[in-house]
Amino acid sequence: MKRLLAGLAACYALGIILADFIRLDYWWIISVAICLFVFASFGAKKARLFLILVLFLAMLAGCLNLKSSSNLSQCHLRNFVAYKDSCIYSVSGFVSSALESKHGLYWFTLRAQEIQVDKLKYNCCGELLVKMDFEPELNYGTNLTLTGNLRRLYSFRNQNQGYQNFLARQSIYLVMSVKEPRQIIRRPGSSGIKLIARCLALRAYLEKLISRHLPDLAAGILSAMVLGQKRAIPWLVNDSMVKSGTVHILVVSGFNVGIVAFTVNLLLKILRLGRKTRIMLTAICLLIYCLMTGSTNPVIRATVMGLVFLAAYLFKREPDIYNSLLGAALFILVINPRQLFDIGFQLSFISVLAIVYFYPKLEAWTHLELCRIKILKFIGQGCLVSFSAWLGTLVIIALNFRIIAPVTVLANILIVPLATLITLCGFTLVLSGLIYPDLAHLFSLPIAGLITLLLNINAVLVKLPGAFFYL
Repeated sequence: MKRLLAGLAACYALGIILADFIRLDYWWIISVAICLFVFASFGAKKARLFLILVLFLAMLAGCLNLKSSSNLSQCHLRNFVAYKDSCIYSVSGFVSSALESKHGLYWFTLRAQEIQVDKLKYNCCGELLVKMDFEPELNYGTNLTLTGNLRRLYSFRNQNQGYQNFLARQSIYLVMSVKEPRQIIRRPGSSGIKLIARCLALRAYLEKLISRHLPDLAAGILSAMVLGQKRAIPWLVNDSMVKSGTVHILVVSGFNVGIVAFTVNLLLKILRLGRKTRIMLTAICLLIYCLMTGSTNPVIRATVMGLVFLAAYLFKREPDIYNSLLGAALFILVINPRQLFDIGFQLSFISVLAIVYFYPKLEAWTHLELCRIKILKFIGQGCLVSFSAWLGTLVIIALNFRIIAPVTVLANILIVPLATLITLCGFTLVLSGLIYPDLAHLFSLPIAGLITLLLNINAVLVKLPGAFFYL
């Protein structure tokens, strides 16, 4: 089978879906999997039979993974808290994420290590979401003891809806609201991974660098596009981007990862380093960039896809887009099968698959290759790419966001090139700021101008007749 990895990923995802919709006994699945494994071992000489059995095994593996991900450890933090409970708990642990903020609220996740209930202390594990009305001075790895009420969230079977399910996909089942600073007690020392702490500290420095050279609105948009920080983007800007179908430019995604990989590889090539050395160093830089941007789901997906492509080049194999794309999806789903129900996960992979599948067919149907005017051909290709992505994601967006935006095709043709230029200038500003901070000011004026132009174009597009409509 030429695209075995793609087939395994598809069957694995099908198994996750079946386990979510059909109540299957855990041990029944294991028994069937063992039987299939035995049959596959005996049928190894019959290629077609062996392939079918392996695909069924992949499907059962998806079922098992989703079932096992719902079984929490006995020492998990959630097991010490009732659903409706007014008790005061003390939870000790360390800050396991960067501090986030939006609309005057601040939050972070705490990796729990110990919980105190009614003067009794227990060792525990798991993560807790902490919400605050004030801005604390906390960094990744800071050891804390928090005191307050813990609110337990229901685990819904339908994993497509609700903020609870969004948190559950990140293995977070409890929330603590901190109203006063005295509920937070700092403990000496620090925990966590030092590399992550340094990457997040670098991101904080770069955020200050960007805000120092740009106006607030432009700085917030550039921080989102380059560093993955969306907290300074006004609601009106985000809503306008949603209506035009261009909100994807406000997140760090595969394009940003591609720029990092291309730039690092080019610099290393100029230094005349060997092919394998370049690939290994590029992979390390991608991992550092992933950590620096907060290891959000879109960045992780893009990084995994980038590493798959680099591995193909490392082993001198021609990368197949379907194998690479679905191989990255398989890797993510093995780690966290509940990501399959995340809308961002679905849109990321389906949009790329739609472009890969529809674009060649649309290009052949329109006979675009016959166009000899390069600028018209370039514009036509942009239209077809944008239309392919819109066509592939139309149903998912309509079902989840209750909106259909035909203007998306035109908006992406006009806005994506601008966003590309802004991102390139943003990376240049950041790099120059690290090397020689005074040089960064040279790039601030064109960036601010380009961002203003982008916002104005987007505002005009969403006002066009029939640009979007709600269902």
